[in-house]
Formats: sequence, C-alpha cells, structure tokens
Amino acid sequence: MTDQSEPVSRRARPAKPPLSRRAILDAARALMRERGVEAVSLRQVAQQVETGPASLYAYFANRDVLLEHVLDAAYGEVELVEVGAGGWREALAATISNTIDALESYPGLGAFALGTIPTLPGALRLAEHELALMEAGAIPEDRAALAVDLIAQFAAATAIEHRTRKEHPRGDVERRHVRAAYENADPALFPRVARSAALLTGPDERARREFSIRAIIAGIRTDAADGPAAYTPRVG
Repeated sequence: MTDQSEPVSRRARPAKPPLSRRAILDAARALMRERGVEAVSLRQVAQQVETGPASLYAYFANRDVLLEHVLDAAYGEVELVEVGAGGWREALAATISNTIDALESYPGLGAFALGTIPTLPGALRLAEHELALMEAGAIPEDRAALAVDLIAQFAAATAIEHRTRKEHPRGDVERRHVRAAYENADPALFPRVARSAALLTGPDERARREFSIRAIIAGIRTDAADGPAAYTPRVG
C-alpha cells in the first residue's frame, strides 16, 4: 500500500525560537531545578536551547557567569516582606526565610552562593530591602551592612544543609541513635550533653531554622544597643 500522506515541508515546521540571554538563563534555571547545579554545563544548556555550546559564549563568558545570573534570578524571586504589625524584626525574619526557600528551589545553588559576591540587580534588590528594614529598626549602618553579609551566608549554608539532608535522609533511626549516644555519654565528662540529650536531638529542621533566624536578628539589635564603636570589623 502506498503512503498517500503529504510530506511536511521544512518551511512548514515551527521556527526555532531565537537565541537570547533570557532563553539561555531560563533553560539553565529549569535544568538546575530538575537536576541540580552539577547538571548545569554550557553543553547541557546548549542542548536545551538547541544550539552549540560556542553560541552561548556570546551571552555568558563561562559557566560561572551563567551561574551568577541564575543565582541572581533566585534572589529576584525572593518575596520581600514589608513592615507590618510584627515590626521590622518579623518582616526581616520572613524575608530571610523566603531567601532560604528561593535558594532551596535550585538544588546546589547554595554552595555556589557561598563563594560569590553578588552584584547583580536581584541581589541588590534583596540587600536594599534588608537595609531598609534594619533602618526602620534604628540599626546603625555599619552593623546593618555586616548583617546583610551574615544573612546571605546563613541563607546559603541553610540551603546546603537542607539539600544534604534531602539527598541523605537520616530518619528516625539515626535520630534515636544520636540521642542514645548523648544519653550514654560519660556523665563525669559530659554532664550537660547527657542531661540535654532530648533537647539536642528533638527540634526539627523548621524549628532550628526559626531559632537561628531570630538569634541572628536579636544579635543585630543587641549589638546596636552598644553603639557603633563597640564593634570593630576584622580586616584581612
């Protein structure tokens, strides 16, 4: 039987979307969300946008530059919480938590963030908001500047820890093992560890995150009460 179907002309096929910085960045973001930062190579991204790796160099000088833009896109996704009934502390705590969530949505990006000094618009938007919240709390500018750096490090480190726990879940069995090890610690050498075994192993990830965020904010405010001259940043 002869195939009577009409051949499809190449001209009738949908045109490939034009290559652009946005298309490349969107492909890299989608790839990272699905497979993690390790999967984001120029070759893999090029396959996603149906071109050769060499074509990407016209838009991003190398992989690190591309990852910097993915990181900035993540910062740009952070929901910024304005001052409300809870005051600047609650707004800052919620913004920090949202920053962690944004980084966690891109598996492995937290590790890259730790080694990066962000200068792109998404990061500047986030820093500006954090500074504004601390200004509302009468935090001296020098401490607020240090706090922005501390918050960025904490958010990235927390995102890394979350990914590690997700990839290598410890579960209740290991939790019980750790608790038993603390409870059975030599009371002559480690009396406080043995006594606090349940407390040391009880809080879940969310509780630990919330405590850490509030401890950071409390520390910023406490230092501020001592006056700007009480803190001397280390140089070198």
